[in-house]
Amino acid sequence: MGEETPKYTVDEALVAMGFGNFQILVLVNAGMGWISEAMEMMLLSFVGPAVQSAWGLSSNEESLIASVVFAGMLVGAYSWGIVSDKHRRRCSLSFSC
Repeated sequence: MGEETPKYTVDEALVAMGFGNFQILVLVNAGMGWISEAMEMMLLSFVGPAVQSAWGLSSNEESLIASVVFAGMLVGAYSWGIVSDKHRRRCSLSFSC
């Protein structure tokens, strides 16, 4: 029938590909994104009580502010996903930074 393509397990493919500069760069970039998200969550936990006391808000109003932040992240992620699909991802990522 013909030649069959070789089949690899994930471990065999990773060993064959190796771990070089590109993988290190991807790991660093993913780590920086993860750190940024963690810092944003921590910032919200510190800023919330400060805003609550400075503006005289109830705890429900403070929670609403945090919820609006997350809703904005949802709308922004969806919108930039559409922009990235219509235009190249590199262009949209360089524009958003």
